[in-house]
Amino acid sequence: MLLVVVAAALLLGCASALNNGVGRTPAMGYNTWNDFRCSGITAANIMAAADKMVEYGLLQVGFNHLNIDDCWSVGREPNGTLIPDPTGFPDGIGAVADYVHSKGLKYGMYTDRGVNTCAGRPGSQGYEVIDANTFAGWGVDYLKEDSCNATQVPEEAFYQYGVMRDALNQTGRHIYFSLCGWEDWYAPVGFSLGNSWRINGDAYEWPYMVAAIFVNQNLSTFAHPGGWNDPDMLVGSNPQAAVFVTPDQSRTQFSLWSVMAAPLLIGSNMLNMSGYDLETYTNTEIIAVDQDPLGIQSTVIWENCQNFTGIPACQQIWAKLLSDGSYALCAVNYDVVEAYINCDETCFGAIGMTAASVRDQWAHEELGVFTNLNITIGANGASRSFRVYSA
Repeated sequence: MLLVVVAAALLLGCASALNNGVGRTPAMGYNTWNDFRCSGITAANIMAAADKMVEYGLLQVGFNHLNIDDCWSVGREPNGTLIPDPTGFPDGIGAVADYVHSKGLKYGMYTDRGVNTCAGRPGSQGYEVIDANTFAGWGVDYLKEDSCNATQVPEEAFYQYGVMRDALNQTGRHIYFSLCGWEDWYAPVGFSLGNSWRINGDAYEWPYMVAAIFVNQNLSTFAHPGGWNDPDMLVGSNPQAAVFVTPDQSRTQFSLWSVMAAPLLIGSNMLNMSGYDLETYTNTEIIAVDQDPLGIQSTVIWENCQNFTGIPACQQIWAKLLSDGSYALCAVNYDVVEAYINCDETCFGAIGMTAASVRDQWAHEELGVFTNLNITIGANGASRSFRVYSA
């Protein structure tokens, strides 16, 4: 299927470059969807979220995008220009973008390549040039384009995304283009169309996160600076957000997304972020793994998983080569009971090491030199993260 998709994209001319100069490392920031859903998408809340991103220190560690998702528009003017919700955005979108920029943040917006968005708001199909110019005029730095109410035929989807890509390029503004198509068949051609591409469905619960993980482990060759596989946005552990998972699962998602060189877009409650989630998202050791300039997506170097449907009772160790020659390891336990696994000579050999100096990236401590690393991992989506250097 993937080879057929590549051939079709080339025939359609989708291999022309995005050529926008952004996305050299995966995007980091905040997106409203997993926090607000459609409720509370207002200028006041967006500006308050910008304030909080600075107050919490999130901007300082790299979370520099603030992105509005669905539910911000209500229609189109007679000339086709999108109309922001006049109640939620009484001064328009440009004023909000200006405020976000004044905080040192980049500003992101949402649209859909179909006739309507997933929430039934106006989509961009047939209006790509108008919308691209509108977004650029508002000072938008990031555009997520969804796939609701649109064809799911690969060749036609690639063409539609190519139309928006070209429209964005023609504005002359460097806008990060995020494709939200939900399928792994975007990966082989994604780099020609956008800066990131969704490779699975929405990952708003742990089972859906696991599904995205197992899909993405086969797509590492398609990620590199400028374009990234996207297993969806981050979900925090705060019940005040629209969706949440357990603390261990939220931290595992952050750790795994980082070794997978995935975009890191926070979906936890931003206006009242919990101390646990803030500690998770400000771990600069984990962030450095995601933002490593080498831009390599991790691969699985050890696993005992055989069944990749549902949540199997197994474990994996992922490894990502970093620019200084070290590796980031993330060991994950999908089982409902605590697990004890071992990165032995064969495991270390998979990354070219016989003995390794190991650092725990959550405890922030050096553990010593090992030829066999015995790892204890908690149950139900817990994980351990290490930085290992050849000893």
